[in-house]
Amino acid sequence: MATLRIAVWNANGLNQRTQEINLFLRTYNIDVLLVSETHVTDRSHINIPHYAIYHIPHPDKKADGGTAAIVRRNLKHHLATAYSEENIQATSIVLEDQMGEVTVTAFYNRPKHNIKTIEYEQFFRTLGHRFIAGGDYNAKNTYWGARTTKTKGRELHNAMRKHNLHLPSCQPTYCPSDMNKQPDLLDFCVTKGIAT
Repeated sequence: MATLRIAVWNANGLNQRTQEINLFLRTYNIDVLLVSETHVTDRSHINIPHYAIYHIPHPDKKADGGTAAIVRRNLKHHLATAYSEENIQATSIVLEDQMGEVTVTAFYNRPKHNIKTIEYEQFFRTLGHRFIAGGDYNAKNTYWGARTTKTKGRELHNAMRKHNLHLPSCQPTYCPSDMNKQPDLLDFCVTKGIAT
């Protein structure tokens, strides 16, 4: 398999951004787009030419939270088991490369849910021994470049240390329009078994 171009996008609503995402995919030649905060439901119908779209809505079936994996149709892949809990939604696909299977996952956790180390561990175990899980973790820790460390960030960092998980280099992803607020890092990828 040639090098894949994978991107993470915090959509804050996928339906109204379909044209923007289509342009982004074509402009940057993206193979897999991991989308968080899709706000889609089982009744949503999104179409992007030449891409398959898999989505996991929030379990309460309301247009809130949710994730999607948008995958170039000509890539050999299959949908993995859905993960849809009140605190975590994740859409996973499995791709094949020279080293075997790799799970690529769109992740979302709403800010109001405090996730404990054990919950992160349970989720990461569902992804197998090689994965990239990208999205909006809403977990702050100075370890990966956030401005502060919060409880959720400590819990995630504990799970990452226990299971030898990594973060590729990160830069701020939240750029507020309010000049009194500072940029911060909320969206990133957690990896296992993948070269940095």
